[in-house]
Amino acid sequence: MAIKVGVNVLGLQGLIGGTMKDVLDVVVAADRRGVDYVTLGDHLGFQRSAHQTRRETHAFPFVLEEPWPEPVAFLSAVAALTSRIRLSTFVLIAPLRPTLLLAKQLATLDNISNGRVTMGLGVGWQEEEFAAAGMTFDGRFGDLEDMVTAMRALWGEPPAKASGRHFHFEDFYSLPRPVQGANLPLLFGVKPTELNIDRMARLSDGWALNPADRKEFVSTVKEIKRLAASYGRDPDALEFDVGQGPSLTQEGALDTDTIRRRVRQDEADGATIVSFLARDFCKSREDVEPFLDLIVSMKE
Repeated sequence: MAIKVGVNVLGLQGLIGGTMKDVLDVVVAADRRGVDYVTLGDHLGFQRSAHQTRRETHAFPFVLEEPWPEPVAFLSAVAALTSRIRLSTFVLIAPLRPTLLLAKQLATLDNISNGRVTMGLGVGWQEEEFAAAGMTFDGRFGDLEDMVTAMRALWGEPPAKASGRHFHFEDFYSLPRPVQGANLPLLFGVKPTELNIDRMARLSDGWALNPADRKEFVSTVKEIKRLAASYGRDPDALEFDVGQGPSLTQEGALDTDTIRRRVRQDEADGATIVSFLARDFCKSREDVEPFLDLIVSMKE
């Protein structure tokens, strides 16, 4: 099966006109050209000093004034304007949302898109963001586990029953169910610790790789697949999403040959999806169409 390609549109709007309508136009063009996924990141906001610390300690690339559209709302608009591209996040900070609300949002989005949702879920890093939302930062990894179990219960045949730290329901009906049902794909975007690898093997449909963890990609993929098989799951059904950055020639032009070789190597190492952050490749509106053509060509 050919590798799938995705376009991450976070931060693109300021380069191509400054409105979300401009970004939606890019996604419509990507859908028509054969791009497989559209994705974007997620933050509800930033506390100024926490953001500055992240910039200093982790080279966080986004300025404090960067707009971060709410992903489910944005992808709902994408769903209404497109016909084939899959809708994803890299990644949605799930524990910032109430479980029943997120389950309903994703089920609704899957219905609007006729079954095109593949959601990347994470737990975030900014304690101040959780405090601002009235949510608990400590224990958020366990909360993610409980959320996924509960959402799959809600998406299956009713009635549903589940309990977690922040929710409890039984004999519960929540409709509409996703078109994909309880099998709506959920990738985890978490650091590959021993415990998180086990979480991914047990509960997720794959791994959305943070670029900081690229050195551990090969060994982590193998271990996730090994553990998934031990849990009676099909390891070959898992998805592995790897971000791709630009490479330049000595003359400063885009080095497409190097990018292609890197994609082929990632595919050989287990990647099933390669995602390209558009703002790293496009400096103006004129760059968008060549960029989309480039990433589609990576499937060949």
